[in-house]
Amino acid sequence: MKKILLLPTLLLFTIGFSQKIADRYQSSQPQDQSVPPPPRVAFPAQFPNGNKTFLKMIHQNINKNNLKNLGSTLNTEIILKIDQQGNVLNISTYGKNEIFNKEVKAAATKSIQDAKWTAGKNNKGEKVIDIVKIPYRFKNL
Repeated sequence: MKKILLLPTLLLFTIGFSQKIADRYQSSQPQDQSVPPPPRVAFPAQFPNGNKTFLKMIHQNINKNNLKNLGSTLNTEIILKIDQQGNVLNISTYGKNEIFNKEVKAAATKSIQDAKWTAGKNNKGEKVIDIVKIPYRFKNL
């Protein structure tokens, strides 16, 4: 008898507490109408000859001597802000190892010195500022 009553009680609690919490918070926070939404980028910015070429250049420019004692596999994410003319405005790296992040940022800065990116475009074909996120993995051998 207890098992029969336990099942409907569990179902009622599951249904009662499985409501969307995000809607409650979104409705209570007013939206500032003076701030436009970020532009939607239909065609993301690209490095000349592709982003894989950019990663190869980083691998060539990275100082491997500084990375010997850091571990066998190192990961980071390179984030670039590219304007409408294809100029890189900012380079950031986010990963667990700060030394590796600094080395990758220096190599990325050296890799883009003479290169112009192809700017990102929205649905109308207009050039827009774009944020490009590229994961980078380095394996120490």
